[in-house]
Amino acid sequence: MRTVYVIDLGRHTRLAFELPDGGLVEYAYGEWRWYAKMEDQWWRAPAVMLWPTQGTLGRWQWPEPDAKARLLDEYDKLIVLELPAEADRVDALLATLDRDFNRRSGELFRNTTYRLDFVPYDRRYWLFNNSNHAVKEWLQELGYEVRGSGIFAEWKLEK
Repeated sequence: MRTVYVIDLGRHTRLAFELPDGGLVEYAYGEWRWYAKMEDQWWRAPAVMLWPTQGTLGRWQWPEPDAKARLLDEYDKLIVLELPAEADRVDALLATLDRDFNRRSGELFRNTTYRLDFVPYDRRYWLFNNSNHAVKEWLQELGYEVRGSGIFAEWKLEK
């Protein structure tokens, strides 16, 4: 078993995965221009939410030592949910996310405000396919039954 951390930041939800060496890798999904490039002018909001636009996959490595303590300190323990997950499911999901991220690594954009490295992602972003939908699907791939629409991170989880 390994620990997975659901990080609820309000508008965006992320997952961090415990690695066999004790480090963590964090993944996030969002809209390329809004989230990665921080082109978040109010007048762009309708376009971002109402029709599919370029998605982005964000990643950050939390190396040892003390990766878990640093993650919990960074995000505040109140917005992080720790969940157990089968190691083989974590490895399979991470292999997919790593492959998708590495495939576009030549287009990497480092966002120091969000402390994530972003690449364009083939998954289109909009209201009905946002970061909460992505995290919901990732949790399902880890074996969780997730109830709730996904528009907001208001879920009920069962293993």
